[in-house]
Amino acid sequence: MGLEWEVQVRFPSDTPVAGIELNPWVRVNYKGSYVSPPNYALQFAWYREFSTLPKCVEDYVAFQDHASRDSSMTIYGGGLNQEKHGLLNSEGLKIVDGEGKTWIQVGSSRTYTPSEDDINSSLRLVSVAIDDMGIKMSINVFVTTPVIRLPRPYPRHMIVFCSLRKLRNPKCIATPFKEESFRVLSYNILADLYTVSGAYTHCPNWALTWEYRRRNLLNEILSYDADILCLQEDNVALVVILEEKDNGRSQDAARSTICVANTHIHRGSDASDVRLFQVVNLIRGLEKIDSSGIPILICGDMNSLPGSDPHRFLINGEVGCFSEKFRDPLGIHKHLKLSHSMHLACAYAHLLDSNEVGQHQKGKMDYQAMEPLFTCFKPSLTGTLDYILYSKNRLKVDGLLKLLDYDSLEKRLLPSPLWSSDHVALMANFRVKRASRGVQYLSPPPDPWEQQNKQTDV
Repeated sequence: MGLEWEVQVRFPSDTPVAGIELNPWVRVNYKGSYVSPPNYALQFAWYREFSTLPKCVEDYVAFQDHASRDSSMTIYGGGLNQEKHGLLNSEGLKIVDGEGKTWIQVGSSRTYTPSEDDINSSLRLVSVAIDDMGIKMSINVFVTTPVIRLPRPYPRHMIVFCSLRKLRNPKCIATPFKEESFRVLSYNILADLYTVSGAYTHCPNWALTWEYRRRNLLNEILSYDADILCLQEDNVALVVILEEKDNGRSQDAARSTICVANTHIHRGSDASDVRLFQVVNLIRGLEKIDSSGIPILICGDMNSLPGSDPHRFLINGEVGCFSEKFRDPLGIHKHLKLSHSMHLACAYAHLLDSNEVGQHQKGKMDYQAMEPLFTCFKPSLTGTLDYILYSKNRLKVDGLLKLLDYDSLEKRLLPSPLWSSDHVALMANFRVKRASRGVQYLSPPPDPWEQQNKQTDV
């Protein structure tokens, strides 16, 4: 008696979403063992439930016979994947399953992207394994739940401060002046590895798949039309010095050069010393760039609440007394310079400073901390961890992305079908102050952290 082979098929979720590619995991194994199969071919056919057709079409066996005769296939064997062009291609073929349901073929490759026509209908994937003799080894049939529609996106608009531009733009239209203003987005997009940890059981499984989140995040990010994107989840700091370009030619560096730092500070309730060390180390290098006269922007997930030691260090320029939650078992703080003179401010504090912002938006701010009520809204934490900081003596806030509240989140924890991260995006429009435009910048050091790291090693 020959070995019994089986085709194993797994989906990240059995709920398809229109417009989101279905990319199943497929493997051939010997039942109850890890014995490697011989060379084999896989053929696929996707069907949509078509219950309105008369149930007198080809029997399901017709597909099996058709599949076994088809010579165009994807070859697998010996750990190598070799593809030949074309798979089973009989779109429009109709079958009746054992329960009397009628299905119409809509695809013939391993992946399939549901269309608007598939909404409210179940999909059926038939996977057939055939050996190199043309003999069918095994077959797998997977039926999904009905295809659903993409949630309608929630628009987030910019608040543009008219007083900063009334001389040039008396009508105060919401479109920024590109020659003066630039837009910066900061967004922790939630690493895919965390979505499979079981921490987000409140969110439907289909909304946690990377195929869905990638599409949703991309659409959201593109809708913001930012000039500079600062995305987090790499626990590092990236620092760049940028010059504005005009028709391919660099403009006067004295008015167009900025430094942007993007960072994701270490998380963990027992790592307050690590977070403070990382923030202080980042500022030490940025101070050397700041001394050259270049405006500074800092975006990131600081994993630090307003009023925490890292936050006070950034905003106040010093820590002073440590908070009660600060833990430093190795005495790291003794080796840190816990003060700086960079004159940093948080962009969203301008919401409370401006007379042009309505009470509805101001109500989404913490008046004492002068920060949003939350930028992270997940089961384990609700609060502000994300910030856009800037050199307040060299840059002006020209506009801010409206904040979200519980209603705009549909009173759901994050991530959700509408919002694909457990953080919310922050965005601000900036322009260089006139007093800084005529400044002749000095050349910043090639690596502002190099000398400091050598001293630390010693």
